[in-house]
Amino acid sequence: MKERRSGTEIPPKNPFPTGVPEKGLRERLHNGMDQTKPALVGIFAYMDDLLHALESVKDSGRRFQVFSPVNRHEIREALGMKASPVRRFTLFGGIAGLLSGFGLAVYTVLAYKFIVSGKPIIPWVAFVVIGFEFTILFGVLITLAGILINAGIPKLRLPPHYDPRFSGDHFGLVVACGDGEREELRRMLQESGAKEVHDVQG
Repeated sequence: MKERRSGTEIPPKNPFPTGVPEKGLRERLHNGMDQTKPALVGIFAYMDDLLHALESVKDSGRRFQVFSPVNRHEIREALGMKASPVRRFTLFGGIAGLLSGFGLAVYTVLAYKFIVSGKPIIPWVAFVVIGFEFTILFGVLITLAGILINAGIPKLRLPPHYDPRFSGDHFGLVVACGDGEREELRRMLQESGAKEVHDVQG
């Protein structure tokens, strides 16, 4: 993955092995893209070129889909994407864990009559540790579940326009088009800096 800055080429940084197809190793951003319709896919070596093409596609009102090997805030800002909903899973998991930890401790005391000397039957201060541990446990597990659900993992079948380089050091832009729009769209992607442009059929 490379960026252009004042004409200087920055060597690619590949955080993942090229060719690994799992959906979790890339960010899939889309605008209602129908994978069953004919489309063109542009492959970009530079993020700046992708952003330029993305602005042109957005202005044209076409449906599109973006592939990126890593999460880049520039792409998210260009698409106007909202914050990840995974944080809500974490909040729910933490609250559920806290209530579960205190509930289990209180139930245990009441069920087995653990009365020690003149201490309260339900010692809330001692239960803070249990509540804290359950908060961490549930928070982590439900956050992991949220990541898998929102990322669509596992994905057993890849879309026909996926290229293994999208998990390496290249960006992809898939744009739906009709038969009469192919040449115009191909020219627009090439003028924006696309390294390759291919036809794909759903």
